[in-house]
Parts: sequence; structure tokens; C-alpha cells
Amino acid sequence: MNESLLLTSKVVEFRNTYPELIAQWERQIGRGNYHPDLHFCMTLVDDFPKLGAYLCMLEYRIGFAINAYIIHSKWQQQFIQSGYHYGLALELANHEIQLTYKSLNGTETISANPKVNVYCDILTEEML
Repeated sequence: MNESLLLTSKVVEFRNTYPELIAQWERQIGRGNYHPDLHFCMTLVDDFPKLGAYLCMLEYRIGFAINAYIIHSKWQQQFIQSGYHYGLALELANHEIQLTYKSLNGTETISANPKVNVYCDILTEEML
């Protein structure tokens, strides 16, 4: 299991169970027309430059965002089942994804990889 790509057993199970839905989300991301929570998971990567560079290096940004969206949805569902109102459950799920991205952004796997630094420098220059 590669946790840096958010490939938990639940995510793998979901991806194996619903491959058509995953393909649909990939197409929607490609067209820029997708659900707000999936958009959040996709664009949040931009707030974490090293994580974004790592994902670009692996050509796995879309797959990662979809994995994050699956986890985000499960958290939101759990918060609702625990009695939280939909809006608060969404905020809590958003916060958990942000903490996850922040944690991954600082991992040694990412920060110690010299290619990540090259990608990060190039991507940072492109944004200026």
C-alpha cells in the first residue's frame, strides 16, 4: 500500500468496485466540469508545492485527487452519521484533507527526492 498516493484499502476497494465512475471523474476533470468537492481535492494540491511537484513527476495528480475525493467523501459520510449537520461535516472533511495534504507535503519521501525539487522549481517559476 502506497500511502503517499492515498491508496488505502478502502480507496482501492472503491476504485475496483466502481471503475466506470472513476473513468467518469477522470473525464470530468479533463474537461474542467466536475463536482465541487472533487474540484476542492484537485485544486488543494496547488497549496502544497512539493506534493504538487511530486504528483506531476509521477504523472499522478488526477489519480491522487480522485483518491483524496474518495477519502473526503467517506469522512463526510462518517461525520454526518455521527450527527454533524451536512455543512459542518463538509468543513470537517475539508479540514481533514488539508491536514493530509500538509502531512504528505512534508514527508521524507517527497522532500528528499531530488527530482521533486527540480519539478518544484520549474512549476514555481511557471507561476511567476
